Amino acid sequence: MTDNQIEAKYKSICDKLGFEPYQVKEDVGDHEDDNWENPFAILNFDEIDFLYDNGLFNKGLSKK
Repeated sequence: MTDNQIEAKYKSICDKLGFEPYQVKEDVGDHEDDNWENPFAILNFDEIDFLYDNGLFNKGLSKK
């Protein structure tokens, strides 16, 4: 995948989510919150795999 293709796919995923994936911070507490909805549930496997493989859950797309 070229840099332009990666950038385009990342932008389309961000548009679908409404935010950049690295912005989600999991609240760590002493109990499980059953009311919390996973914002990534709307992504398909390929989109999640793309974010994971490119390390984009932890950081945004770097401008070169």
